[in-house]
Amino acid sequence: MIEAVSRRALLPLSVALAGAGLASAAEPLRAGEHGYALAAGVYRVDANMRIDADLKLAPGAVIEIAPGATLQLSGHFEAPLSRVFAGSGRVDLNHGRTPHAHPEWWGAAPGDSGRDSLAAMQACHAAHPVMQLLPADYYLSDTLVVERAFSRITGSGFRGTDGWQGTRLILTNGRGDVMRVGPRSRPPSVNDFPQNIEIRSLALCRSAPVDAGAGRQPVGLAASYLLYARFEQVSAAEHGTSFLLHGLVRSQLIDCVAFRSIPAVQGGQPWRGFLLDGMSDIGLAGGNASLFMTDCNATIGGNPGVSDSVGLLLEGAFADSFITNFEATAVAVGIRVDGQTARIGDRARNGHVNLHIRMPIVDQCGEAGIVIRDTSAHMMIDLAEPYVAVAPQGRAGIRCEAMHGSLAIQGGQLVGTTNSAAGGTAVGLLVNDSEGLQVRGLKILEHAAPVELSACRGFALQGWIGNPRHATPRDAALLRDCARGTVALLVVGRDRAFGGGVAIEGTARRLRIDTNGHDDAALSGGEDNRVRRRGRPVPVQGDSLFLDEA
Repeated sequence: MIEAVSRRALLPLSVALAGAGLASAAEPLRAGEHGYALAAGVYRVDANMRIDADLKLAPGAVIEIAPGATLQLSGHFEAPLSRVFAGSGRVDLNHGRTPHAHPEWWGAAPGDSGRDSLAAMQACHAAHPVMQLLPADYYLSDTLVVERAFSRITGSGFRGTDGWQGTRLILTNGRGDVMRVGPRSRPPSVNDFPQNIEIRSLALCRSAPVDAGAGRQPVGLAASYLLYARFEQVSAAEHGTSFLLHGLVRSQLIDCVAFRSIPAVQGGQPWRGFLLDGMSDIGLAGGNASLFMTDCNATIGGNPGVSDSVGLLLEGAFADSFITNFEATAVAVGIRVDGQTARIGDRARNGHVNLHIRMPIVDQCGEAGIVIRDTSAHMMIDLAEPYVAVAPQGRAGIRCEAMHGSLAIQGGQLVGTTNSAAGGTAVGLLVNDSEGLQVRGLKILEHAAPVELSACRGFALQGWIGNPRHATPRDAALLRDCARGTVALLVVGRDRAFGGGVAIEGTARRLRIDTNGHDDAALSGGEDNRVRRRGRPVPVQGDSLFLDEA
């Protein structure tokens, strides 16, 4: 039972509660048998005060807290979703029985673009570890900073594109970041990183076009130096970089969405859906440590006028990153791993290992689906079951450039149907100046040039190449200036689908070619063109050929 307090005049809260039989406010208040209710009116808190009883506020009741004073509510607190706390003093709900707090209690104005809800959200976050948001728009004048350990912010939906379609935090300028989670600078040790921060089910947006005039790309969610963090069903739309991740340890991103469709103030700016920043040394092997990304998505819509749009960029030291079911649509590059070997120096030794990318989906990439470049001899990457469909203007399904170490591609599908039908010349697997490539079970469909390797060493290719409809004068595979490699491909397709099976140009040192899987009907010239050397057929004895010549 809640005992009512009917005083409506402007009076100290202690007086109102004392009228209900509580002790004086000069000492901590302790709950009796019942809780208490405040009727409409304004009640002052002039000094530190603790209420152990349950407290319920009727519509129109407001508690005004004086500067420097703290109101600690240790029982259960219940109030309408309107402003009930006023004044510059603090409210402390951290040790009570209230399951969560609402920023509306501090004056947040859902759906009102003319009112700034930033201060209300900051006060709410300080007062209670759990902040619950309505399915509405909250307008912010500056970045919402979240550094409190063991805290959670939960919205009511993250894919809405209009008001009252889920929860949207909308920054009212084009230069700032919408939300920063974690400290800007590195704490002394990993155990000092803020722990167990969760952000769920909300969208991070802005009401003004991206403005990179300050020399940096504005960010939707910037997360840094966190331990056991979790971001689930968070979308970030219309930013220079949607998600910037640095120094996250044993943390997760689940079902998060990056999107861009509106041009920036400055045209031709780059766009990053998710950026895993490993460029600076933070005392870890990679830029993050045990970072798990699952079911995340990056998409370009319309014509935002960006350059070099990348769905997921891992830059510098990328160790201990685990990417599962990542999807990118209509971007230039779906996933780019850029080792930046020279720039990170000795950090590449431990920073270029333990990267696992499983079942990525890249649809209609404008340049390349997956790019691996500039990695050190210590690099180890596992790429499992990729799907890439190349857009008409695309250049490659998977591209490797200046790659050293070991990349293993297991299974997967590279689809060039749209590209080849539009007269495109995309290469399914394009590799240059690289070593340590291992391919097993990769399927390459309807490409003008299925496989091209140049200046590659120490590789093994085993897979399927098929052009059931598209005919190309190129060979199914081209090896130029390559050494220490084995090639065993199943080559099938329509009659004379390919100019030949495997073409070898330039030097050929210790190359072994297995032609047993070539369908001669799919090759122009049939059996004689299973292998061609400088444009001329090379006799193959027993379906296998070994070449070691300059």
